[in-house]
Amino acid sequence: MLKKYFYFLLLILLGHLNLYSQVNEKAGPVLSGSAKALHSGPLADKELLPPGGKFKIYNPKNRSANRVVPGKGYPKTQDAAWQKEAGEIPSKKPELVFDAASSGSTPTDPTGAVGPNHYLNAWNSAFAIYDKQGNILSPPADLQTIGGTFEDEDLGDPIVFYDQFADRFIITQFSDSPNSLLVAVSQGPDPVNDGWYTYRFLTGTLPDYPKFFVWSDGYYVTTNQDPEEIRAIQDGEDGLSEVVYVLERDKMLQGEEAKHLGFPLPGITVNGFYSPAGFFAVGDELPPKGNAPIIYFQDDAWLGVTQDHLKMWEVNVDWENVDNSSISESQELGPEEGVSPFHSTFDGGSFENLSQPGDAPDVDALQGAVMYPTAYRRFPTHNSVVFNFVVDVDPSRVEHAGIRWYELRQDPQGGPWSVFQEGTYAPDYSDRWCGSIGIDKNGNIGLGFTVLNDNPENPIYPSLRYTGRYATDPPGIMTLKEESIAEGTSANPSNRYGDYSHMTIDPVDGETFWFIGEYFTPGARRNKVGVFKIAPEFDNDVGVVDITSPSNSTLGANEQITVTIRNFGRLPQSNFQVSYSVDGGQEVTQTFTGTIAPTSQTDFTFSTNVNLSEIGKDYTIVASTHLSSDENTENDIYEEIIKNLPPDDVGVTAIHSPETGERLGMEEVVITVENFGGEPQSNFPVSYKLDEGETVTETFTGTIGVQEQISYTFGRLVDLSAPKVYQLFATTNLPDDSNPENDSTEKTIANLNCIPEGSECFLGDGIRDFYLEDIGNENIFCTNGYNDFLSYSTLLDRSKGTFQVGVSTGFSGNQFSLWIDFNDNGAFEEEERLITSEVIPSAGTIHTFQFSIPEDAPLGEHILRVRAGDTSFAGDLNNPCDVMEYGTTHDYSVVVVSSIEDSVLGDAELIVSSMQGTVFEVNMTSSYQNPVWITVHDMLGRKLVENMIRKSLGSYSYTLDMSYVATGVYLVRVGTREEGRVQRIIVH
Repeated sequence: MLKKYFYFLLLILLGHLNLYSQVNEKAGPVLSGSAKALHSGPLADKELLPPGGKFKIYNPKNRSANRVVPGKGYPKTQDAAWQKEAGEIPSKKPELVFDAASSGSTPTDPTGAVGPNHYLNAWNSAFAIYDKQGNILSPPADLQTIGGTFEDEDLGDPIVFYDQFADRFIITQFSDSPNSLLVAVSQGPDPVNDGWYTYRFLTGTLPDYPKFFVWSDGYYVTTNQDPEEIRAIQDGEDGLSEVVYVLERDKMLQGEEAKHLGFPLPGITVNGFYSPAGFFAVGDELPPKGNAPIIYFQDDAWLGVTQDHLKMWEVNVDWENVDNSSISESQELGPEEGVSPFHSTFDGGSFENLSQPGDAPDVDALQGAVMYPTAYRRFPTHNSVVFNFVVDVDPSRVEHAGIRWYELRQDPQGGPWSVFQEGTYAPDYSDRWCGSIGIDKNGNIGLGFTVLNDNPENPIYPSLRYTGRYATDPPGIMTLKEESIAEGTSANPSNRYGDYSHMTIDPVDGETFWFIGEYFTPGARRNKVGVFKIAPEFDNDVGVVDITSPSNSTLGANEQITVTIRNFGRLPQSNFQVSYSVDGGQEVTQTFTGTIAPTSQTDFTFSTNVNLSEIGKDYTIVASTHLSSDENTENDIYEEIIKNLPPDDVGVTAIHSPETGERLGMEEVVITVENFGGEPQSNFPVSYKLDEGETVTETFTGTIGVQEQISYTFGRLVDLSAPKVYQLFATTNLPDDSNPENDSTEKTIANLNCIPEGSECFLGDGIRDFYLEDIGNENIFCTNGYNDFLSYSTLLDRSKGTFQVGVSTGFSGNQFSLWIDFNDNGAFEEEERLITSEVIPSAGTIHTFQFSIPEDAPLGEHILRVRAGDTSFAGDLNNPCDVMEYGTTHDYSVVVVSSIEDSVLGDAELIVSSMQGTVFEVNMTSSYQNPVWITVHDMLGRKLVENMIRKSLGSYSYTLDMSYVATGVYLVRVGTREEGRVQRIIVH
């Protein structure tokens, strides 16, 4: 009842917030003050303080989850602005790539700005200065080094920027002692050898997540102040707290006492963490003073928002009489103005969203923020601004992060803004977020971002890439192929990521983009700078950028070849030859007689067709241009492999639901079905089966296109109410399927009586590596103290009796305990504890312990639970449900079997391939020469097959016929009497 009462009060509060926003369309400043400059000498004359080495989590942000109304909001399915395919225009490799910060801070908050001769980089909570070749000029130093108001201050959230119109660098951070914005302005264009003016602008409340923007009459700052707004209303105050600050730019550039103002955002609706944005002026011409824009998005999934839209305000500052200053709502851009519906909230508003490879924690998608820096540029015919934020491209399926980006335009004399173009960049199944976008002097747009994919067959750790588009390209599309700046080699060990990236444009040419973001190598968070250019570099430059037809599908004997030709140069081009060849055969050459404008492209279809009718064959098509005056022949040739796919081939690639949990019941089964074949498919059977139970078959009635994936939810629920480990497998049953091997997948799920989440492990406590028989789990990431490793499985022969387990930790003195749930009740009783409080004496070393299982241990699959932690703090290690303050708990699967008997194999590798769904080809390569044994066990531990295999032609091969057994999951073991290799198979 108390919970319901609190929820009722919360609804009243949020309704009050929305009502208040509707009647306050204009407001004056709610904070005013001034700050005197402290003069600080050149960095070249200072003793640089090294960056703090202490591991810190910066900063406990004012982050309350965005509350969504269940079922409210559009789109319900796919984002209408979704760009599903990557651009085909070859983009230039980075002109320069170099590592900047390397830090243990979580997150690093990478920020960087380029000037005429320097690149200034800052992070939590230090900075460094480079020349424009990436050479260090001022090595990494704590922000305190700057001196003045920065002395003894290194809380973080830094932003650095270059004010092109004043030729100055600015370094900023925030402070909570007292709550302030700290700003350092270089006294000249050289950040190393010129001194600094430093300011402390008191803000009253913590200016969380501050972002700085250049405008004619001030430096504008936006912050996240949501908790303070709610408190203000609760306390009956008349005004909202300040969200936007304006600093007196002209005075700061002279080192004089400068005023600052704080404004609320009248009319805004927010339900948690949020970060609006000002406009950051770049280019050769400052905007007129006044009417400084502020922008934020409003999601109709939030309480009080009726439709998705962009909301804008204008700030007008009178520094002579600050009471005349004001902020007012200026525009709302919604569906009628060209804003497509978007879904900006992930996981109900929590901050653990995007899956990484392996068992690393889900990372923060940075929802609720207009990403930095919202670049504004003036052109002769219009003013433009570009910005971006993260969205879920299809809320009806597994969350998939994409980047919603905009270019708004305005008449050069001012007036209302309009949507010139929008797009949602998510060209494949990878997540893309943490974007930063810029626009060069030609109107070309560059977008840098982070990419991530948890696909175990093609994992992508957090990596930095970029794309872009030319001003003349079709609107709403990033047309350039992605290029890499940094490919991560390790996962993020925390859910905190970023919290931002930063794109700036070289003021010397107005065309070169400088992007910085965060990626990971083992044991380190790193910042990488990538420098690239989109603008043309040659007058005459054409090339083939795509083969648009045919595409991967079921092909015939008379296929038409269509290519896309790109003019990369500055001059129009016509009357040049174009060619293609297939598999190195005779070249077909024809003449392109049209005209292609600079930085534009067009399709060209050859009149000579080609035979591509061999099913299953990969055809290599090479197309090229032959312009006699071409100044850059590197992009003339394009090659693509076109697959003639068998017409019928579908399969289940993932089981998304149910998940391991506490006290499960009747649960939904949700799978992903993929069409691997060359023709669309519909009305085919899909099935699931739980353990040895009944096979549930339904009909997939939708249509799935060639090489598409679709989520399917079974109408019949699955009963997981009994506490135990389950094997759930799902399959398609398409008649005449050409490849049954990809039809099925399986998942291990457990119904547990407790999942002890909530322990801390970032200091190294808990289990880092774990070894038991065929299980080898290394470099285990710290999450929330619990990891589900039930998909890791091994056989335990109960006749063997004693087993050895290997464990390492990252903090010496941890203790270790182990259980096996022999009675399969989802709990771990005291009599099932096989190792109790064994000490792991040192960090980073594998320590081994022994345990025994009873000779009459129940056959079949059971849960093995292991725990390790620092027992000198809160939490009981030997209570399997207790949350330790410092430690981890992991669950694995073990299958108890009888009398395997083993011997040693060494480097053996086992591969089991499905031939027809019930027949399997078993192959093991090894330097071992003597005969080995193959055994097959069901998931109840019963042995079904045992045969000898002799080595032939360098390997052990065996055709395994399982047509006589029930549909389900089985364990195949090949080995000697002392050691073997184990693989799961699915029989269907």
